Amino acid sequence: MSNQFTLSDSSLRSLAAQLQLNGKFRHSCRSAYGRRFLDLTMQVEQAASEAAVLIEAGGERHRITISHREPRGDITLADFIEAIANGRIDSAEPAPARTTPALPQPDSLVDTAQQQALRDLVRKGGFLDVHVGLEHPVKVAVHRTYNTQGITALLSLGEAQPRTSAWTLHQAPAKCFQALLESVEHLAASGMPKARRAA
Repeated sequence: MSNQFTLSDSSLRSLAAQLQLNGKFRHSCRSAYGRRFLDLTMQVEQAASEAAVLIEAGGERHRITISHREPRGDITLADFIEAIANGRIDSAEPAPARTTPALPQPDSLVDTAQQQALRDLVRKGGFLDVHVGLEHPVKVAVHRTYNTQGITALLSLGEAQPRTSAWTLHQAPAKCFQALLESVEHLAASGMPKARRAA
């Protein structure tokens, strides 16, 4: 959605108090970067156990009833108003909350034995050939200093025109290992044929 409208900060702060009162209140929603504004009117009528709210925006009228027992009625009302401003409301009911499913993590190209060897490399320094199913292994050399925390890593894949990576990281061994593993996998992925990478 290119122009997503949101309630102004002052409107968000005053909604909770206005939801407890009778009356007509003016609010505005602003677009991203504040370039466009949408003015709206909110009319609140109190009943014994609920508040009836009428929102008028752009010639349209929308109603919602919020129970006084609802712990965060102002948040529900703010979501309802923003949904109206963004054109997501066709009825008087707020849209359900959006959930983003978590994507599964891809399998590691480096097996557990090689991961342990990389951990030892981070701890002691040295060099290692990591076989990831390509024509050539990923060659890893790690320089470890003992007076400061961190490592310097040199990685290479290929013979005639190798792909290379070199970096220094001054962090705890666990972070150094994670960075080294990511570098090995990134270098291995860049050396794979495109058809295999897409699968």
